[in-house]
Amino acid sequence: MYKLIFSPASPYVRKIRLAAFAAGLDAKIELVTEDNKDENELIRSQNPLGKIPILKKPDGDCLFDSRVIIDHFNREGGGLIPKSGKERDIILTRSALAEGLIDASLLVVYSQRYAGGETPSKTWLDLQVGKIDSTLDFLETDLVNWSSPPGFNAANIGLGVALGYLTFRSVRDWDTKRPFLEEWYNNVALKLPGFIETVPN
Repeated sequence: MYKLIFSPASPYVRKIRLAAFAAGLDAKIELVTEDNKDENELIRSQNPLGKIPILKKPDGDCLFDSRVIIDHFNREGGGLIPKSGKERDIILTRSALAEGLIDASLLVVYSQRYAGGETPSKTWLDLQVGKIDSTLDFLETDLVNWSSPPGFNAANIGLGVALGYLTFRSVRDWDTKRPFLEEWYNNVALKLPGFIETVPN
């Protein structure tokens, strides 16, 4: 049995959970919540950065971060990242784009949450929002290519999570004037296994 440090609001944790669904491993994962303090602290101690997600494997070894865990799931269950060739490069590049969208969104949230009562730096916020908007504009035209290779791979999962997080934290009204992106997301929400079950609250 795997054990996954769990926070329902973390987009990286949600990405891992959806990857587990896609790889057929979801039934083998136990979610370790803050309520399970001893186990939570023990697993967290394996990552000196103190960041989640952290996955404890059945053999006792711990993996972090989300990209490493998804690579492990791909080797165990398949379907997330092509093994070789051009398609592998495409999926990894798209996954990096989705990851960057999550990163920029989190930086916007954290800049406000940890401002200590001060006004967050406008220069910093503008930089992150600029990254988000330019990525969303790019995706509005590029998503037509994301059906190849087919299936709910790591890139599609990452992007679905990124868009969901933008909405969840009200970072950006991303679907305004981006009808193709909105249609793509709605399709993912309907068809991606585990999508509804992992919506943060």
